[in-house]
Amino acid sequence: MSRLLTYNPFEVMTPAFIEMLLQHTHDYAVLQKFQYPGVAANKGFMTTAYTTKEQALVHLAELHPGEGKILHLADKADREKLLALLDPSSGYQFFYSTTPDVAACKKLTQLYKQKVSNYIKSQLHMKSDGGYEVILKVITGRFMAVITSGQQRKEVLFYEMIR
Repeated sequence: MSRLLTYNPFEVMTPAFIEMLLQHTHDYAVLQKFQYPGVAANKGFMTTAYTTKEQALVHLAELHPGEGKILHLADKADREKLLALLDPSSGYQFFYSTTPDVAACKKLTQLYKQKVSNYIKSQLHMKSDGGYEVILKVITGRFMAVITSGQQRKEVLFYEMIR
């Protein structure tokens, strides 16, 4: 499958990236399930790093049961667990949860324009009030499309719109 058809704007987690997080005292990470085109089912995970355990617990509380867990990256045992899973032979893929930059969001909206439009019309039942605005962003580790039209606003997992 072509890279264009599975464009993924997120940073791939690597051992060097984990070291960079630790150098910036982001010692806690929430790892949660991540679905996206080109990522095998139940093999993709989004990582969000925090400086305190309390921040990570707030994030974890927003997730569904079994959707994610916290690792203490400064703890050697937790770090080794994650490093083992980062090995390509594990079959897992880990990404870092930053909202894609403006260029990446523009590319995504162009690439999936028809699917997004069809989803808005068939699933959201929003009335067009001068058109729709779709903003892509990461909210609690989930890649979301925020759709607005006039005073109406809906948040939807982007993957649900493009699969």
